[in-house]
Amino acid sequence: MARISDRDLFLKRLEKLSAPEGGFVTNDTLRVELKWEKSKYKAIHSSLRQEELIVVKRGRGGLVALAANKKADRMKVFVSYSHKDQDLKDRLINHLRPLENEGLIAIWVDHQIKAGDDWDAEIAKKLSSADVVLALVSIDFINSKYCYAVELEKALEREAEGDAKVIPVILRSCLWNKSPLGRLKALPTDGKAVMTWGDIDEALTVVAIGVRDAAIALLEDA
Repeated sequence: MARISDRDLFLKRLEKLSAPEGGFVTNDTLRVELKWEKSKYKAIHSSLRQEELIVVKRGRGGLVALAANKKADRMKVFVSYSHKDQDLKDRLINHLRPLENEGLIAIWVDHQIKAGDDWDAEIAKKLSSADVVLALVSIDFINSKYCYAVELEKALEREAEGDAKVIPVILRSCLWNKSPLGRLKALPTDGKAVMTWGDIDEALTVVAIGVRDAAIALLEDA
């Protein structure tokens, strides 16, 4: 009798635990059922998610379901920036689009606010529901009362409560590390400002990889 593969065993156990409704189950429940070490579970889990055979969503310890039964959960990404950095923001968004195509994230930027909408209320709503907040840091961001005292303050409150992840993205050199953002790991590598890289696209690619890793870590919190 042929030995069942680990990936097939994962899917069969998941199907068993989620029956009859086909709903989400916790990673801990499934891992205990499989009697696997955490490292093995995470490796198979990640492979099956990339093959789009399972979908995941946030919850205590992470939740997983068969892709045939549920829609994937995307990390909601809120982009906070100074409008003086709009060109760099637009270039970064282009580098993040593949993550949207991959089904990992859904990006929200303030230009998506529709005519007639309450600007402040819409921003507060999106910020309060974001999983990841990208703070696009420059001297204009730090000197912006709205970016710094409103959006960033709220984002850091949610980060302290464990409700969101704040990622500083250093666009232009400034004393950002003397701000409350200084305690957080920044992108690109070592917080080296995007504009100081020889190739801006390379710097933004590094940022996109970091955002991707963060989104996967949140979704696959196994």
